[in-house]
Amino acid sequence: MFFAILLVLASSGLAPQPVSAQFPMFFGATRFSTIEVDGSDRLYLAMSVATAPASEHRPHSQIFFTTSKDGGKNWDNLPQTRNLTNSPGEAFGPSLAVSKEGPLRLYIAYHDNSTGTYEAYLLSTKKKTKFRRPQDLTPGGGGGFSPRLGLDSNGNVNLVYGDTTGGVRHVRFMRSTDQGATFSEPLTISGASDGAFEPEIAMTSGDAINVAWEDTVSGTSAILFARSTDSGATFSNPQQVSRGEGSATEAHIAADGAGRLSVVWAQAVGDDKHLFYSRSTDDGQTFSDPLQLTTAAGTSISKPLALAYKNVVYVAYQNEAPRHMQVYLRKSDDGGVTFADAVQVSNADNNCGRAHSPSMTVDSLGTLHMVWIDASHVVGCNDEGLLFYSHSSNGRKFSAEQLILAGI
Repeated sequence: MFFAILLVLASSGLAPQPVSAQFPMFFGATRFSTIEVDGSDRLYLAMSVATAPASEHRPHSQIFFTTSKDGGKNWDNLPQTRNLTNSPGEAFGPSLAVSKEGPLRLYIAYHDNSTGTYEAYLLSTKKKTKFRRPQDLTPGGGGGFSPRLGLDSNGNVNLVYGDTTGGVRHVRFMRSTDQGATFSEPLTISGASDGAFEPEIAMTSGDAINVAWEDTVSGTSAILFARSTDSGATFSNPQQVSRGEGSATEAHIAADGAGRLSVVWAQAVGDDKHLFYSRSTDDGQTFSDPLQLTTAAGTSISKPLALAYKNVVYVAYQNEAPRHMQVYLRKSDDGGVTFADAVQVSNADNNCGRAHSPSMTVDSLGTLHMVWIDASHVVGCNDEGLLFYSHSSNGRKFSAEQLILAGI
């Protein structure tokens, strides 16, 4: 949806700014975002942004991009934010990977239905933040959803995605050793299952490739895991990480510098949906018994996210429970053995809307940078959202919310 800038600023309670030639009259609602940091602590933000009113009932989502060179104080999003796709379809769900050493290289994977079916695409830089044209990675396929990226120590690009060719669901893997110019043929890593979807990827020492996803192979949706130690030529047999009878969905996986793996997901417990966590300290051979991180009655967890840094594990999530529709964070200082109480990060007015879809990264100083979508400040109280940013040195106290507009 398009939003008039003055109406939104007024409804958000933010001090209105005078409209001038340097400030856009309209900006797009953010639908999905992801944030990353490079080796010099510069921040990069990719997001799906609406570029036409939803009432027009036509494709209108693009991938936009902005950067901050000063730790999130300022962003280059105004007067106009960079539209990287200009697609005639729906470009959605970006995954962002940034090189930590050597020349700066950025990669953004997403899916797009401009050819008539959803396919996985890649954006890559040719110099600094100058991007090449989008590359279709699954041309002619029956469906490529939610591609996710991982870079190894040599800068090779590893990508997983959900494939729906033939009406069944598989998790597939592709790899590029030439900075995204070409990719290997897709390899199915979800075994014989025809119900595997929404994979996530994490790289560990020795360039091991670790993948978690949700799968209905057992009859109930569960979280599975597989690993490759030979550059993606082969993967281990899928093993189940989640436990219990409730449906487990929305897996996310993270790894720290010591190779420890953290997996989070949302799982049904009676009429509620709770947050669960499991860790592996032996390269994914075994996983700990799941730790339930939310217990309150009426809880409804979605979009869980894990981030591991040294001995710290952060878990972010959104709660969909009435009057508690906020983004929360829990922190572990002992590698995921125990977690501190939840901290509310967002400040959505739940009388009008919700906060959702967090993303986070950590810089070399240990500062946590977070973005999320807040739909409560929008005229009409619909679920189209504004993107907010905040940072924290300890995961407990956060800076004041900063609005990041996508000027279009």
